[in-house]
Amino acid sequence: MKKQLTILILIFFNCTFIYAQKWIKTTSPCNDELLKNVQGEWIHWGDPWYAKLSKQQELEVRNRVAAIHQFVFSLTPTLSGIDAAWGIHSADYEFAQQSIVEHVTTDQTRQKFYNGIPLVQYTYSVGFYEYSCGRSGVPNEMRKGYPREDGASLSVSVNTLNKFLRRDYGGEEGMQIDGRNIKMMPPVKGKWKGYTLYHPEPGSAATMVLVHRNGMLPYIPVTRKQYLELAMRYFNKFYDNNIKAYDDMGALLDKKQKEENIKSQQKQRDDILKYYKDELAATTTAGLLDTPAIVLIYLNPNPNYSIFATEADGGSMLVTENPAYFRKDLPKYIPQLFFLHIYRMNWWFTPKIDPIKILEEKFPIEKLQAMIDK
Repeated sequence: MKKQLTILILIFFNCTFIYAQKWIKTTSPCNDELLKNVQGEWIHWGDPWYAKLSKQQELEVRNRVAAIHQFVFSLTPTLSGIDAAWGIHSADYEFAQQSIVEHVTTDQTRQKFYNGIPLVQYTYSVGFYEYSCGRSGVPNEMRKGYPREDGASLSVSVNTLNKFLRRDYGGEEGMQIDGRNIKMMPPVKGKWKGYTLYHPEPGSAATMVLVHRNGMLPYIPVTRKQYLELAMRYFNKFYDNNIKAYDDMGALLDKKQKEENIKSQQKQRDDILKYYKDELAATTTAGLLDTPAIVLIYLNPNPNYSIFATEADGGSMLVTENPAYFRKDLPKYIPQLFFLHIYRMNWWFTPKIDPIKILEEKFPIEKLQAMIDK
């Protein structure tokens, strides 16, 4: 995209300043009205590029990102009191990694090796940074919108669920299915343009949308049966290790103290395992073994709370990444999955144009859907 289409000429209103300075001198005291009428600019901050692609393949990716940028830019070409800074980030990536080998080194360090589906992930991101009035005691100045740390933002990520799925439960916990770590979906907020809307965390100011191939999910729900069996295996191992640790302490504990500690650990283990076994029996009786496991707490050792919840109650579905989702007959950089992340903020002043509100209302998500597999 040509430079003149992505960077607007800065227009002055009731102020004069030197371009690119953080603090800007004004010809009158700064106030909300002045800020509303200062023309912001679009800034291309850079493109950190780490993906290993040929020049032609990289150009194809950049053309796709330029199209996404145009979706955003065309909705908010001019901004009052706000700078918009955008860029691209890319990297090589493996989707649906599976643990295939565990190697014990000569110093007894355990190393796990993984394989997955090789892809290129890339993200278009744009931040919106508002102008503000100056420092105390300096009335005739204002702060430029960019650069600064805080701001509203929109990002569109391609071919990855890394920042969509909330947590990764595997590794030491051993909570894996077919060698793939169990992960947690974000809480459901509602619907947006026919798509499910998610929160990164309950009560977050951000919202997220997943755009995937019609008729196929990029994740596989973990069933209640799978989850309960893995949880019982985990707690058995956890308490066995604790009991062994007390048993190995030898002279560090007197015999009575060691026995009391071991009995306490055994009782905790037995209570928790009974809790999960009872739930497994109830789930079997109710015919819910193959339904998705939706939880508030990933591993719940407290029998006073229910193991399973609903999404309406703020529960999150447990999933693994679906290795069958990505088509292997397509180049690894072709978009097969999009993930939108929108973060809004309370502006210091009321801008004439709220870019996040406009994007929430008018972003053409159907055009992202049309880009899948192309």
